[in-house]
Amino acid sequence: MATIDDLVGRAGLRALTPGPAERIRTRVVMAVAELNAGVAPNFETGAVVYVPSASWHSLSSPELLPAQLTSTGALAVVVNNDDLNLPPEFIEACVHEGLPVYLLPQTVSFAELEAVLVQRVTASMNQPSTESDIDALRRRLESFAGGTRTQAWLVLQGGVVPDSAPIDTALLTKILSRKPTPLKQSVNASTAIKVVLSRSGHTLAIANPARVPLDLMHINELADALDSHAQAIEIQRMARRQIEKALIRELVEADAASATLDPWVRSFDLVTGSRVRTIAAVLPDGVASRGEQVVEAFHDLGLLDGGICVAGTHGDCAYAITTLADGEFGSSNEFNGFEQRLKQLTDLFEFRSAQSLPLGVSSCVLRSSDDLVRGLINARQLADRDARSNVSIAEPLPLAVPLSATLLASEPELASVLDRALLQPVIDYDREKGTSYLESLRTFLALDGQWAGTATALGIHINTLRYRLKRIERLTGRGLQTTADRSDYYLALCLRESSRRGQGPTSGPPRLG
Repeated sequence: MATIDDLVGRAGLRALTPGPAERIRTRVVMAVAELNAGVAPNFETGAVVYVPSASWHSLSSPELLPAQLTSTGALAVVVNNDDLNLPPEFIEACVHEGLPVYLLPQTVSFAELEAVLVQRVTASMNQPSTESDIDALRRRLESFAGGTRTQAWLVLQGGVVPDSAPIDTALLTKILSRKPTPLKQSVNASTAIKVVLSRSGHTLAIANPARVPLDLMHINELADALDSHAQAIEIQRMARRQIEKALIRELVEADAASATLDPWVRSFDLVTGSRVRTIAAVLPDGVASRGEQVVEAFHDLGLLDGGICVAGTHGDCAYAITTLADGEFGSSNEFNGFEQRLKQLTDLFEFRSAQSLPLGVSSCVLRSSDDLVRGLINARQLADRDARSNVSIAEPLPLAVPLSATLLASEPELASVLDRALLQPVIDYDREKGTSYLESLRTFLALDGQWAGTATALGIHINTLRYRLKRIERLTGRGLQTTADRSDYYLALCLRESSRRGQGPTSGPPRLG
């Protein structure tokens, strides 16, 4: 007989509830059965039950079905990957019952699922790919770009695929600002193509500066393939949307005991010892209609970051819990790439809504649901600070001018040596990456090197501040831990500000759309 792992691998099943699925991986499957409409569930112990899309209309109370299935000894449930009518209350009840739910690919029928169990895989059955949808998106885009000598991106709600190479921000923004390209006409001479995918609503952007002849059928095939994978991702999210929102609500309100919430948290594969980030976003003007847009963006962030993501709205805020890879927590790798993705998310939101998105991020090692409660509260507080700073930009903290700066001000050549060595590398990096590291350095020195006070003033996590200052040290080759180097940084800032008094800030690069 086959185990659950055998069935999952051969049929290409995907776990919708990873926590319960992990616990039964080695269990033996005794049968694969189909739930027929209007027939009471009665299956042998160890059965995997397939619930077709057509069955839901005959169930007056789908939330009662999981308890009925577990009482008959069912091992797991399989539903269609493209089932748009999957009731969220059914999924929530499965989580509470500890009954794993799997998604059946569109390319596999129930008969083929049965054949897998008895090792009768016919030649007509196409072996499902174990490639994830996000990997398939990256592969298709990179293959198209490599074969046509173009650049191609899929712009999601909260990120851009592929995200492995530096993204030409200005070019992508220009393409997204265009009207959609009609694909019923020749696109050979087009230097830029914008295609809005019909089912998922995402955007395919193609840059063709060399005016390489492009095949219209090839572009349509790419768009259809991307749309298919993007829709599969969205269907999985839809199935979990209500239960994720309910978990976020319970964590934010913090009314339930951790003993009650811990099993619920583990059902999403957020297990003890996991490294997690908690993210909060204050919705602009408290408009709830923006909430689902931000939740979708958070899921895209988790997708591109390669971790688990649980997200939902509560009140005037959207929240997310995402996992970090092993070894990332507390290291520079935790922020290398993540900060860029987070900035990409906020830039996309601002491009589409013409409103900024105040954010707060916190990190912790998960030991119980209480850690998530504290993490979400911390993230919300940081998001509130970010929102206040967006409403009214405070005056920069004053730098007390030392006597040495006053004396050096009359020697512009000496002052320029300090500026070039200690500040210009940071300014160049800010211009190139769209960051604000010089502001972080200035605030840190104005507050006499107080870590917590600087993080609070900037509205960022203290680990983010540590990462930024380490980056500055690498850029300049000088340290901030020694009095001598810190004095030189301080002196360079004072001299720069005294020589530039009355001038506005240098504008940075265009923001991503």
